[in-house]
Amino acid sequence: MGFKLSIRDINFIKYLFVYLNLPLITPWYDFDSNSSYKPKLQKAYGMLLLSDAILRLTYLTTCLKNLRYRRNLSISERFTWFCSHITLTLITCLAILRSCFLDVEKWKIIFTNLRYIDKSLNNTGKEEKHFSKNFYLIFFLKQLVFFAGVCVGQYIWGNLTQLSIQEVSIATCVFETYCEFLLIVVINALVQSFKSRYQDINCRVLTVLQEPKTVQKWSALAQDYRILGETVDVFNEMFGWQIVLMMFHFELEMVSTLYCNFRVLVGKGKADLIGRLGNFGLWIWMLWNFLSIVVPVHDTHKESRKFIGFLYKMQDYFEEGSMEIGALERLVSYSKNFAPKFNGAGFFSINTAIIFSVLVNAGMNVVIMFRIDYNEAN
Repeated sequence: MGFKLSIRDINFIKYLFVYLNLPLITPWYDFDSNSSYKPKLQKAYGMLLLSDAILRLTYLTTCLKNLRYRRNLSISERFTWFCSHITLTLITCLAILRSCFLDVEKWKIIFTNLRYIDKSLNNTGKEEKHFSKNFYLIFFLKQLVFFAGVCVGQYIWGNLTQLSIQEVSIATCVFETYCEFLLIVVINALVQSFKSRYQDINCRVLTVLQEPKTVQKWSALAQDYRILGETVDVFNEMFGWQIVLMMFHFELEMVSTLYCNFRVLVGKGKADLIGRLGNFGLWIWMLWNFLSIVVPVHDTHKESRKFIGFLYKMQDYFEEGSMEIGALERLVSYSKNFAPKFNGAGFFSINTAIIFSVLVNAGMNVVIMFRIDYNEAN
């Protein structure tokens, strides 16, 4: 039954958590008791994973074979390569630290709030009727695409560097990249959960219009709206810095792949067809990851704004000065304070406008890299 649950019931995420416990993207959490379990063992396991991540980064920056290959790159390419790998390691370490030491209680707040809203909206136990929209089917397909891309990338990188399979997996940061992928999955799952609840609240606003005790039911929906807004604030606290680092990583990778392809086009670099396709595939992958965060967040924010718009429109159905008009005006003023605002650790708001900013910055950085390499060559 658990695999068939709709995202409208937060318990659907239970089995995803079990899987994400392996790389410690999420804490060891008991959904039945709504609390973490075996915290000491989890912290010891987390320290082991952190040590392993640091050792891999150390090996990556000191491996003689890898360094010999990197010396053939331009100074700007070496810089983006180094920053990209450092950022991936930071994303992985921060996810482990937050799961083991920092954010366990915040997960409890999120699940408690969403379960309360599920009960209020009668969503507990609701199943997904359309097989094609099943969360775990989509997750499985994403995994297939990811590992297929990893295999192709390993093959291309192995041909370029003549490294062993183990060395290639470390050089390409397969584990860290997979952790970033899983982090995007859990962020997307939570954002989709927020969106589905805002949709349900908006539907209820319209349906209660013809029911008795309309004002009381609108007030209950406003309470659900407030709780969702507060839950989004907790979400921002938990994932804000990871989102900042991921945005920086997306920018670095897009700049690096665009620069490599442009160098080939203008005759400054060498690459066979497989290498070009690999670079283009990496650029598409990073763009898809970037959009997997930005677009759902934008849609969720857009859906949340409809609630306040509906409260305004409902005033047209009642006479001026009536009890309902006064109640709706108070609810509008109240709800505005809890409209969700997704942000990256307070540095920027997450919306579709950031897509244009990232692409423009990537283009400008490619031009700067050409200029730096030109000055280095002369």
